[in-house]
Amino acid sequence: MKKYLFTIFLSISSLLASPSCYDYYKVERQEIPSSFNTAVFILIDETTLFNESLKKEVWDNVLKFIQAGNYVYIAKFSAFINNNYNTKVFDFSLDTPLTQQERYDTRKDTLAKLDKCLNDQFIYVAQNAQKSIFESFQSIANAIPKSDILFSLKDFSENIIEPTQAERKIVILASDMLENSSVSSFYSKGSMRLITPQDELKNIEENSLWGNFGGAEVYVVGAGLVTSDKGTNYRDPKKLARLKGFWSSYFEKSDAKLVEMGQPSLKKIIQ
Repeated sequence: MKKYLFTIFLSISSLLASPSCYDYYKVERQEIPSSFNTAVFILIDETTLFNESLKKEVWDNVLKFIQAGNYVYIAKFSAFINNNYNTKVFDFSLDTPLTQQERYDTRKDTLAKLDKCLNDQFIYVAQNAQKSIFESFQSIANAIPKSDILFSLKDFSENIIEPTQAERKIVILASDMLENSSVSSFYSKGSMRLITPQDELKNIEENSLWGNFGGAEVYVVGAGLVTSDKGTNYRDPKKLARLKGFWSSYFEKSDAKLVEMGQPSLKKIIQ
């Protein structure tokens, strides 16, 4: 049975190495969509230690967007230390189904193969997206001391998110949102410090670190998480409020809207 399932998985993976089921079966579309319905970008901060509940929350919010006509992009980031850097771990463009007229004009044997391929896309993307997400989270054994969040967001937003054509763009950002770089540090003695948003925004201006998210909606999971040898530190509401104020201003200036900042979890699933 295991051998049979493995064979099926290999055949699906081989088939979907083609960018599109329509390309694979040489089916010409009457109308090719000029943009994705929804593009979902999952950015995972390797410097933040997440528990299993928060990891599952990220995945649950991604799964619902694995739909026809959508685009899924998963990446991880930290700081440029050793072998750590901004890395795409998985992406996939899901095909849109044929229109009724296109189905009528397509041979029945080809139509059956095409329908199966489109269904297999969901299986392939779900399996690989889940694997990519859970493997991207930090483990205790691989702690990374620095986090270039601002630089990473500038990099991904300008080079990936803004250029992507989609009716709706969603960024799911799994991070403590605590910058710890040469530009600024949101830490003090191992805990989150009380930042002054205007001072930090001035740092961004001086270092040209604004992003360009192309009107994306942003959802954060994990804000304010600080882990020490004695466990997770207390999260001061005043510090969290300042942190949220800073990031709200940052995203607004970077052509995005911070819809919800989970501290650490979101209050409801993304719609």
